[in-house]
Amino acid sequence: MAEVEQVASILEQWGAEGSQAKVMAAQLLKRAEQISEQRGVEKVEALADLLKLVKAGRDGETREPSN
Repeated sequence: MAEVEQVASILEQWGAEGSQAKVMAAQLLKRAEQISEQRGVEKVEALADLLKLVKAGRDGETREPSN
C-alpha cells in the first residue's frame, strides 16, 4: 500500500470521505516532507506530528504544533 493510501485510510477512519481523504493525505505528506527538510527530522516524525494536529482539530481541541 502506498503512503497516500495508508494516510488516507487513517483519515477515513476519522470520518473523511474517500476522495477528500486522498487529497488531504497527499497534502499532509507534502507538508511532512517540507517540515522534514526544514527541521532536519525524519519525514515519519513530521507526519506523525501533523496527524496528531489533525486528530486534535477533529476532536475540537486546540494545541500548538511542535517546533
